[in-house]
Amino acid sequence: MAKIKGFSKLSKTEKIAWLAKHFLTSNPLDIAREFSSYMHSNAEMQKVFDGISENTLTNFYLPYGVAPNFVINGRTYVVPMVIEESSVVAAASAGAKYWSDRGGFHAEVISTTKVGHVHFLWRGNSEKLHNFF
Repeated sequence: MAKIKGFSKLSKTEKIAWLAKHFLTSNPLDIAREFSSYMHSNAEMQKVFDGISENTLTNFYLPYGVAPNFVINGRTYVVPMVIEESSVVAAASAGAKYWSDRGGFHAEVISTTKVGHVHFLWRGNSEKLHNFF
């Protein structure tokens, strides 16, 4: 088993080389070329993609389809679907068409209140802080 410490600190090239050496049987240069072929041609845009997740090696393309005829609260939508399973898109489209003839879907926002916590250090007058809140 090939364990590694500090993988996230490696450059993309080093990550690919490590992966090729320990887990892939192809030539590391071929693997690097293959991974590079999926990179965005615009370097600034690629930085955006790389920033979306951790330990990125390349981009992964999936078919971008749509499911039409979704009637939601009386308004018709086309829903984007990024998935490799065509039957899911077909089923969503069929369901949307079926329900669109029967009034569609109805949605209601019940609440947008969220519970959260904020932690900070306060070195000032605690009574002033308490009164503020």
